[in-house]
Amino acid sequence: MNFRTAAILLLGAAIFTGCAAGPRTSGQVVVHTFTHDSANAYLLVQGSASLLIDSGYEKNGPALEKDIRGAGVDPQSLRAIVLTHGHGDHAGGSRHFRTHFGTRVIAGRGDRDMLAAGRNEPLCPTGILGKLRRGTDQNASFTPTQADVWVDAPLPLFELTGVDATAVPIPGHTKGSLMIVAGQMVFVGDLFRGSLIGSSAETHFYMCDLEGNRRDIASLLEQQKATTTVFFTGHFGPLTRAAVAEHFGVRPTKP
Repeated sequence: MNFRTAAILLLGAAIFTGCAAGPRTSGQVVVHTFTHDSANAYLLVQGSASLLIDSGYEKNGPALEKDIRGAGVDPQSLRAIVLTHGHGDHAGGSRHFRTHFGTRVIAGRGDRDMLAAGRNEPLCPTGILGKLRRGTDQNASFTPTQADVWVDAPLPLFELTGVDATAVPIPGHTKGSLMIVAGQMVFVGDLFRGSLIGSSAETHFYMCDLEGNRRDIASLLEQQKATTTVFFTGHFGPLTRAAVAEHFGVRPTKP
């Protein structure tokens, strides 16, 4: 093993830890960030209503439950879990909440087969970290599951959850990938990621259509230019609009 590979592995090991970030607020929505094994889950609270965006790995379901209780929310009161996509590091933990609390799951219809199989679809590494981890991530599995609500068009979530947000299909990372727009915040799943160190945006570890990914990001920045101030990612982050535009070569436009 050469020095570069060893350094990357050590750096990767250092970030695969569990932590919780302080809450952030946009309008009436308060966001709590919980991270386990580098996968982010977001608890959105609006008044007495709450929903969870992503659920981490299946093995971390109990730890995520503890996080939610620590934020002052009874998991029994969660209105829904919205999955940004069906990979095991985002969808696996949903089973814990469905089993113990009957929590409703909302997911993109394009990921129905992947969730039913409990296995990730083929992964396309975009860099050395992806290549190093591909074997582990490709072979990972989780207990097969399904959604209670399948999304294939923009879906306002307020009536379902009491939280003023909208789930919007943005296929690319997976066929059923969603982003969730809540006021000035957009939760993008694995459309892109944050940097391991610092506050820059990065291409996700796995992306099979890089040109399509760049087009999707440019379109997102244009559509959200008048409202979005922060992007919450599935890994690391959060990110400013300027950081995303700079990395992906998108010329910023003023609202």
